[in-house]
Amino acid sequence: MSQRLSRRSLARYAADQLLAGSSAKSVARHLAAALITSRSEKAAPLLLDDINYELQSRGHLASATVTSAYPLSASLKNEVTGLVKKLAAVRQVILAEQIDKAVIGGVRIQTADRTWDKTVTAELNRLKENI
Repeated sequence: MSQRLSRRSLARYAADQLLAGSSAKSVARHLAAALITSRSEKAAPLLLDDINYELQSRGHLASATVTSAYPLSASLKNEVTGLVKKLAAVRQVILAEQIDKAVIGGVRIQTADRTWDKTVTAELNRLKENI
């Protein structure tokens, strides 16, 4: 009888392997086999979140989603990358940009374990709560 591995242990394994220099393709194959064997294929998106968290908590990589009302300029992307590196205490940042007109202005930055919301919508909501 095979023992079922937790998502967290799979995420730790993946982070260990990636940081040791294994290819992402090889690690992905091993993870896919583990998920299929344990019939946990639907947990794949959550496993990716766990791997992101593991890599960020080790100070290596933060995957950040930046939400704004309009596309960010190259200089602003560089500024956001530097800010995330500093605040998340990581060496590397991967930015994914998301456009959402509902935020009106400003930016929301989400990483594996934090959210910084400096959007106009968030500020208006904070003001509304304080009134």
